Amino acid sequence: MTRARTDIEQVERANTAFYEALERGDFDAVTDLWLDPADLVDGTGSGGPSSLTTALSRLPVDLEDDEDSGTTGAAEAVGPTADDSDDGADDFGDDGFGDETEGAAAISCVHPGWPVLTGRGEVLRSYALIMANTEYIQFFLTDVRVSVAADTALVTCTENILSGGPAPRDGDELGPLVGQLVVATNVFRRTCDGWKLWSHHASPVLAESGDDEDDETPS
Repeated sequence: MTRARTDIEQVERANTAFYEALERGDFDAVTDLWLDPADLVDGTGSGGPSSLTTALSRLPVDLEDDEDSGTTGAAEAVGPTADDSDDGADDFGDDGFGDETEGAAAISCVHPGWPVLTGRGEVLRSYALIMANTEYIQFFLTDVRVSVAADTALVTCTENILSGGPAPRDGDELGPLVGQLVVATNVFRRTCDGWKLWSHHASPVLAESGDDEDDETPS
């Protein structure tokens, strides 16, 4: 089996796991499936040096020590030092969600009808809010397409959603079930812990009305 095929299957499993966690209302699992900037602390999702760092390290630089600074040309070309990494550790919030500041590997999410949410804190809070107000939800995925390029994967699919709100106060039954058709684009990044969700964008599919069909009918 080729690596490309293996990557596609792993991305498909990660995508399926994301929707199954939503169906179960498993907030911890959803949190774990979203990309954490710590997963990319070395500049790549695969645990090794990034392609940019690798390319810079192969440049023909002067390896003799700089008389003034005591550093080598190669070290200057690569860039961040250990002290710089320590400074970056303060870029994440301490609210349990890990907010990123500008320059971090920020995740993003667009729910149907919502504005763009950016940062781990905003995204995860949105899912906590949705789960708290959704008693039942089930996803039937169709038209799933997966493409992989290096450490990034793109998944497009149609979400056929059946959901129900909280039960009435005096009853044990679910609230009214509502069907919805949504098209989604999910972007994944490869990490040492597998493929993690980097961005999710969902848009509702507008059903055609009978008036539109009548307008298109030749007279």
